[in-house]
Amino acid sequence: MDKNSITFTSNIRFVDRRWYSKLQKKNRIDFWHDVPNILKADEFYSEGIKTCIGGGLVNPLKGAAGFHLWDDKTNQKNFTQIVNSLFVLIKEPERALLIGSKKIDDSPYSVKQFQKFKKIFNERVKYFSFFEQHRYENSQTHYHYSVDNDTWTLFSEYAKSENGRYMQVKDLKKLKECFHNISIAKGDRLFIGEKEITIKEAPELFQ
Repeated sequence: MDKNSITFTSNIRFVDRRWYSKLQKKNRIDFWHDVPNILKADEFYSEGIKTCIGGGLVNPLKGAAGFHLWDDKTNQKNFTQIVNSLFVLIKEPERALLIGSKKIDDSPYSVKQFQKFKKIFNERVKYFSFFEQHRYENSQTHYHYSVDNDTWTLFSEYAKSENGRYMQVKDLKKLKECFHNISIAKGDRLFIGEKEITIKEAPELFQ
């Protein structure tokens, strides 16, 4: 078999708060400028992605690098350097995931930063899944990635109003309600809890 024809499948699994809290997690990635906000490791996680941008580059079962970047003026200014450092850590990644951003008045760089990442990932990564722009102001996503099982585990929650009850992404309806734009790359598998979401169920989500 031609080695160029071999592709791997990354799993993307949305879980509830209880499932996420029980995960054994190591190698936290934070977003402050005085901490490492880009990390290459066999396992990593990050929490509280709101207006920020998070995700990572992957060569399945071989290596991965994750990030969590604040949507501020400093990262806007250093964007090219940040992206280059990611692709130095993971050269010629096969897959990538991008998640985050919000359109709110006091975060002017958020959507723009996501769009810049999206453009570059589309150009430089063969298979690229993304969850673009939290729909509600009160929303956030946490993620965990493991090279061993090539799985992104995501916990997303949102409230429709300032004092509204937070809802967790536990089904397809809430997943669509949480994000403005979702795209699952060819070969990636999407799960919500134990249930796999197929192309037949939601063709609009799959590339």
